[in-house]
Amino acid sequence: MKTAIDLLLSALFIGIATYVFFFAGATDQNARRDLVLYASLTGAYGVWRLIRVLLAKKNQEENV
Repeated sequence: MKTAIDLLLSALFIGIATYVFFFAGATDQNARRDLVLYASLTGAYGVWRLIRVLLAKKNQEENV
């Protein structure tokens, strides 16, 4: 159950980052640059959560 929730959260962060990066337009160039930065950070956090889930699953399989 915890793994499923962690995978869902990871996909959610990556999805939000993708949406902001590609579809959220800003009228101001500075605002657009900030949005790209925030999207990159959010996506990196989602990828990090995904890596942690995969490593935990691998460790769990090795300990069995």
